[in-house]
Amino acid sequence: MLPEQPVTSQKKSKLIRLLILINVAVAFMLLCVQLSCKISPESFWVFEPLSYTYPFIALINILFIIFWLVRRSKYAFISLAIIIMGYDKLALMYQPPMFVIESPVSKNQFKVMSYNVRLFDLYNWSGNKKTRSEIFNILVKESPQVICFQEYYHSDDNDFSNNDTIGELLKLKYRQIEYGLTLHKKYHWGLATFSNYPIVNKGLLFFTPGSTNFGMYCDVLYKNDTLRIYNVHLQSNHLKKKDYVFIDNPQISDKEKFVEGSISIFKQIKTGASIRSAQVDELSESIENCPYPIIVCGDFNDPPYSYAYNTISRHLQDTYLEKGKGFGISYNGTFIPYRIDYILHSDYFECLKYSMVRKKLSDHYPIVVILKPRGKH
Repeated sequence: MLPEQPVTSQKKSKLIRLLILINVAVAFMLLCVQLSCKISPESFWVFEPLSYTYPFIALINILFIIFWLVRRSKYAFISLAIIIMGYDKLALMYQPPMFVIESPVSKNQFKVMSYNVRLFDLYNWSGNKKTRSEIFNILVKESPQVICFQEYYHSDDNDFSNNDTIGELLKLKYRQIEYGLTLHKKYHWGLATFSNYPIVNKGLLFFTPGSTNFGMYCDVLYKNDTLRIYNVHLQSNHLKKKDYVFIDNPQISDKEKFVEGSISIFKQIKTGASIRSAQVDELSESIENCPYPIIVCGDFNDPPYSYAYNTISRHLQDTYLEKGKGFGISYNGTFIPYRIDYILHSDYFECLKYSMVRKKLSDHYPIVVILKPRGKH
């Protein structure tokens, strides 16, 4: 038995070296993901798909840290150093509930809601004909003073006549509704913002006729102040049906189909990322030049480790980081679940409460926050 011991020891040594190499590789990938949010996909798009992998790569690195610590090995610092460099990214993914302190009620508070309603289930994707009425029930229950809809749909016919219905249900007298697509002069797709506060000015951003991915803003009178509310729906990746089939069943054993499916998804992500980056730059410029306190609501179609989120939130507060609890997943569709819906605001406000309505009526959960002017009670 003694002669076999050096052989066993040699195999262990090779295994350790292999693990070190793998650890270095995933640590380098994590570093690239953490840097990707600083680089525009227009100049270097390869980093964009990496932003979707952050939770998985971070988890692998954490497992490596645990593994090396159990072995009392110095190699734990390979991943630990990279995670410490980007420690703020972990908070974007998960907020420990025990660290969230409830804020007292304020007479100056008001409720803001952002909701990608997926056309109020126009094509009955859910298989539930009551989806639209159930969405309305949520709206009435929450009763926000400001609500921003993405993937908004209105028909001049009575069946999906949403404009007046929502205003009457929520008793919101003011609205900004813009359509990117209209068919037969009576079927409309776009964005909508309803407000309890008077709207005194309106504007459009990165608007392209025929596309429902655009942005808009309205200036509202809140007591003695003017506030600007942005409602944005950044470019979608527009994955095709075959792409979703591939995601559900990647067929790794069939190399040709696996490569073909992977390339198709990468192409869609590349195209979407390039268009989004131009939209983000225009939105960011508008935000920086805005003289008023700001609220940004929207579906960014990008996770919080992306160039889009990093650029838009650069001078704003993220309500999830302020008062969110647990995993902030807002997208519940067939693609990997992520937080891609956001409510951000300038320092003029503070967030008292953040919540999501975890009811699957759209492929997005609505976000509901309570804000108040900072320093006012």
